[in-house]
Amino acid sequence: MAGFWNYRVIFCEATKDEAAQYQIHEVEYNLNGKVTNWSETGAAPFGTTLDELAADADRLKTALEKPVLKVVRKARGYELVDVETGEEAFAEPPAGLTA
Repeated sequence: MAGFWNYRVIFCEATKDEAAQYQIHEVEYNLNGKVTNWSETGAAPFGTTLDELAADADRLKTALEKPVLKVVRKARGYELVDVETGEEAFAEPPAGLTA
């Protein structure tokens, strides 16, 4: 299935063992902008050169420009929702990408 991905901030609520935290994750979408998957662990910048590392760090920072998400348990699995609105997470497909 074709789609796209981007970096997003995901808020993890505090548990009895860990403090609340924000992390940047990779989030995958279908061509309609609906979330289909996300990385279990936070993303870290990487590159084979310093320039590639800097470019990837800049891409990670784009997550800070989008609404913060959190994982919510549903009757059948889990879903990413917008922290402020509670609505299902969504992203506009990049220009030129169509369903």
